[in-house]
Amino acid sequence: MKKFFFDLAGELPAHDVLGRQCKSDEEAKDHAQFIAHRIGTERPTFAKPGNYISVRDESGREVFEAPIKPTIRTQVARH
Repeated sequence: MKKFFFDLAGELPAHDVLGRQCKSDEEAKDHAQFIAHRIGTERPTFAKPGNYISVRDESGREVFEAPIKPTIRTQVARH
């Protein structure tokens, strides 16, 4: 397994110092998209152009970017 790092990039950057073991580049991409979706849901103010999750491999090379997008919440009508 390879180690990947998932940094918050953009307005308020934060570096992942621990990293995460992933079986493949595709698994790292999926994990980055999960993080970006969760941030967009839990912190909608972070969902703006230029904010994204940057995935780095062990050599420090960026291999993927997952944009943080707003999550549209629908309200359920209650009767």
